[in-house]
Amino acid sequence: MKLLKICLILCVALISNAKCGSEEAKAAAEECKEEVGATDDDVEAMFKFESAGSMEAKCLHACVMKRFGLMNGDGKMDRDKAIEILENIASGDDEQQALGVEIVEACEGIEVDEDHCEAAEEYRSCMHDKGKENGFKMGRV
Repeated sequence: MKLLKICLILCVALISNAKCGSEEAKAAAEECKEEVGATDDDVEAMFKFESAGSMEAKCLHACVMKRFGLMNGDGKMDRDKAIEILENIASGDDEQQALGVEIVEACEGIEVDEDHCEAAEEYRSCMHDKGKENGFKMGRV
């Protein structure tokens, strides 16, 4: 899920390409799609790091984040898991690793909605925005 590809993860974001493998990310997204009633378009948008356009899309993000351990049962980002996934995404690129850690540290403590679906979108948005600001390369393999 390359940290959404950080959330999805970085999701998330922070999630779409973690080195758990993009095939694993796709399989998780398909399972979550069925579970939350999301559409193929929602899955496609998630992998393009686009905003969730519906509650089902937000819940898709939350489900995938939870499957990869990026979001815990309380709806909060798991910093350690996010850093672990970042190491895989960065593939030895110390600069990208450092940028990713900055993203996680900037977003992990934000106040998020109690609804896990809303929280996932808030984390996705934060990670996406911070990634663009600092030059993190989303979707790296």
